[in-house]
Amino acid sequence: MKIIKEDEKNNKIFYNSPELINSEIIFNGENNILICEENVVLNGSTLLFNGNNSIVYLSSNYNHYQLFVNIFNNSVLFIDENNYFNSKLYMILSEEKSVFIGKDCLFAHGIWIRLADPHLIYDMATMERINLTEDVYIGDHVWIAQEALILRGAEIGSGSIIGAKSVMSGKKIESNSSWAGNPPQQIKRNIFFDGRTVHRYTKKETEESMNYTSDQWIYSNINSGSGFEQIKEITSTENMDLKINKILELRNNKNKNRFYI
Repeated sequence: MKIIKEDEKNNKIFYNSPELINSEIIFNGENNILICEENVVLNGSTLLFNGNNSIVYLSSNYNHYQLFVNIFNNSVLFIDENNYFNSKLYMILSEEKSVFIGKDCLFAHGIWIRLADPHLIYDMATMERINLTEDVYIGDHVWIAQEALILRGAEIGSGSIIGAKSVMSGKKIESNSSWAGNPPQQIKRNIFFDGRTVHRYTKKETEESMNYTSDQWIYSNINSGSGFEQIKEITSTENMDLKINKILELRNNKNKNRFYI
């Protein structure tokens, strides 16, 4: 993999140099890696490496990336291809935990992903910490609506919908389901969505939209779970080269049901 840029602290940009539009990439630590495929445009974005030994992988995207990322030590941010960002997606990756986002997702305005609380909370009886930081996993073709808050331990299966202003913490969301609220509740199972927008629809388009003829957004347990297994391999290794190889394996995983829950 070609090194595009390297600084005196061994921070590296691999593969392609992203196009920057009112954006910045800041390395405050050492031994960090940014990997960008072709067709990566950062628009109004900030990638802030505030620790060491972390990896950000940005896949090819037909839309501009709009991101605020604050990543600390020994974390991974992986974003697969062709996601849509309606405005800036905010992410803070803390305490050596990671975020994995699948492909073809829709992110509305004002969404935050946070892996830590971030202050320490203890049980009075045991004096033990009770708010450990956790990873966040978002599958393929997930729609996250306006001002949703995705917190530590959330796992969202492919094909699901998270409603506006929802707070998702420590929840495992089954595929092809819709959830909303704080605390979140399941609204409906066995649903799917299509990413086309209805704003300009006339009566003709509305009538044409009343039935769907493809099962492309329906996920099942057939050959499922391989993506989650690959994520575990990525997060369990400390070797950067091995970690990158495992990330590339995940990127090349074309199994439709890889993130089925």
